[in-house]
Amino acid sequence: MLQFITIHELVLAITIVFILVLLLIIIVLLYSVYKYRVLHNRQIWTHIIESKITSFIVEDQNFLDTDESFLNHLQVPAFRSLFLDLLVKSEQKFSGVAHEQITHIFQLFQLEDEAWRNLHKKKSYLIAGGIQELTAMRVERALPMFISLLAHPQQHVYQEAQYAIVSFKGFEGLNFLETLVQPLSDWQQLRLLRSITDIPNLQIFRIYSWLESSNASVTIFTLRLIRKFQLLSFYEAVLKLLNHSMLTVKIEVVRTLQALENIDTVNQLMGSFPHQPQSIQIEILKALKVSKNLQTEQFLKEQLWQHPANSIKIASAEVLVCLGQRQYLRDMAWEISTPAQFKQIINHALQEKIC
Repeated sequence: MLQFITIHELVLAITIVFILVLLLIIIVLLYSVYKYRVLHNRQIWTHIIESKITSFIVEDQNFLDTDESFLNHLQVPAFRSLFLDLLVKSEQKFSGVAHEQITHIFQLFQLEDEAWRNLHKKKSYLIAGGIQELTAMRVERALPMFISLLAHPQQHVYQEAQYAIVSFKGFEGLNFLETLVQPLSDWQQLRLLRSITDIPNLQIFRIYSWLESSNASVTIFTLRLIRKFQLLSFYEAVLKLLNHSMLTVKIEVVRTLQALENIDTVNQLMGSFPHQPQSIQIEILKALKVSKNLQTEQFLKEQLWQHPANSIKIASAEVLVCLGQRQYLRDMAWEISTPAQFKQIINHALQEKIC
């Protein structure tokens, strides 16, 4: 049996929908006003804070203690959070006396408490921010907390903890590499490498275990560390890694061998060449280009004429150009018996600015 909707019910339904839409519009408007006020306040506060920090560095630091307006602003949690954030950013721009002044501001207004509170928040970006803040202000007593955060499930957090520990402890702070399971990103490796300024002689033996790590990114980082500090004593250990199963590791091995080059390096790379996949062969040819060893000419000519892959032929021709073999290549290009494919490869190499 069909049921008909009465006019009263229809009007009631339309009224309810209208009220819901109106409420939604009001909520959206209120939220927009709120976001505008937050953004507006942030812009005003940023100007106030940056002005105060600049004046503090340039002028007498005591004037901040009597600035009532600024002290009132500091009662607002959002203002304190922004103040701490901008202070950390300023710390990265200054050194010497200016850096000391910024540290004094941090202590003067007890912003360390704010940073510590961030470490106990649930959101990962706030925890990472707390680590950055305490690290920038050199709060060494935070180190045990940083060490505990190495096991945090969020990548952003444990990477900041790694960087913080190395920032404080230098090479010794790399202890976490012994048990690291997660991969080290290229960006994180760069940050860690920049934080290490020297390697104590008594600690250098640890590098051997990192080279043999089951975590390929740890091995790659270690190879880059060896390159940075020109650790020639690790040459043989690096050479053995040419048999590593990971291509990404082998690429770093070739680059490291080239950086640590000795009288045997060129022959060792050429000897390994036939047993390597094509991507590593390309990397070896790049190393030979940097080396510019005339003993490689015959080897390179063999790769140019006999290797089945065009990419290897092209790379070999480019290295020959760098070795001063332009005339040889021109002669080959003009030879009637030279196949058209080889002429194209040679002409390409001759035209490229590759040395």
